[in-house]
Amino acid sequence: MSEIKKLNLIEASLEEIENIVVNKLDCKKYVASQIFDFIHNKLEFDFDNFTNIKKDIRLKLPEYFEIPSIKCIKILESKDKETKKFLFSLNHKFLVETVLLMHDNRKTLCVSSQVGCALACDFCATGTMKFEKNLTAAEIVMQLYFVQKELRKTNEKVSNLVYMGMGEPFLNYDNVIKSINILNYEKGQNISKRNFTISTSGLAPQIEKLAEDEKQVHLAISLHAATDEVRNIIMPINKRYPLERLKESLIKYQELTKNRVSFEYILIKDFNIDGSAASSLVAFLKSFNAHVNLIPYNIVEGKPYETPSKKEATEFYNTLKRSKINVTLRETKGEDIAAACGQLKIKKEKEDIESNKENI
Repeated sequence: MSEIKKLNLIEASLEEIENIVVNKLDCKKYVASQIFDFIHNKLEFDFDNFTNIKKDIRLKLPEYFEIPSIKCIKILESKDKETKKFLFSLNHKFLVETVLLMHDNRKTLCVSSQVGCALACDFCATGTMKFEKNLTAAEIVMQLYFVQKELRKTNEKVSNLVYMGMGEPFLNYDNVIKSINILNYEKGQNISKRNFTISTSGLAPQIEKLAEDEKQVHLAISLHAATDEVRNIIMPINKRYPLERLKESLIKYQELTKNRVSFEYILIKDFNIDGSAASSLVAFLKSFNAHVNLIPYNIVEGKPYETPSKKEATEFYNTLKRSKINVTLRETKGEDIAAACGQLKIKKEKEDIESNKENI
């Protein structure tokens, strides 16, 4: 007898669950709604705890359904209590990171979409890793579900999701969009699509595709330099999609969606914060309804880049302000917990290597 292919309950639609409940388990449709509610609202992932389903039916659920899981192996909280970092293990093999940013009026979760990254941005900790795999939609969703369950202990919840963690979301486009649709579903978490932001290093064709597919989801561009000469040094993807091609895709995006585009600009000492860099950035942004987030560089071990002084960062900010650019100068968050993408994963892997050496 061939083994029954189990239905992934995180990714399954209510209709798919109903099909098995009615045709395989010989139950009423409402049982499917109960199962769906346990997964996506109660955030319960143990069949034994599906207590309002009859025990004889509950015992049969593992034959037809599976609940993918991720294991949280470390949680770090910054001294100011505004940032939490979660390190997850997938199948006891892969490590991914998720960061929770806590503000007075919202809780923003920064999720990962890949294990490692193929783009090799030179300033980025994740860029030093080899690309290992795309996360499934379920693995992306489970990052939110774990954190959401933790926040419930204090009657709080995640309000916004940003795909700015490990990996390039547009290289895992289908699973990213699928995860958004799961979390947006009205009978589940029902998170508005306007509360999602996808960050990309500048994959122009996918920017245009997003404009066609998802007009409410917001877009952020990891820019970090506004001339090809400088951007090529730290972002190899710029050689494939240079700034003029990126600009073309963003103009199309804004024409179709009417959304404001966010630009992330990491301030790196003696690299991209002089007057010429500011002028280039102002010139590039004039084509868009844009907002710029200036982010002082978060030191990555082994990289030559440095964080600018507060004075230097403020001068760059003021130059943009005088040019009527919508801009925010962010404070560096979570330095004490290695909150930059990939840093905690690298730290854990180094610890494991050293531990294995000691045990040899």
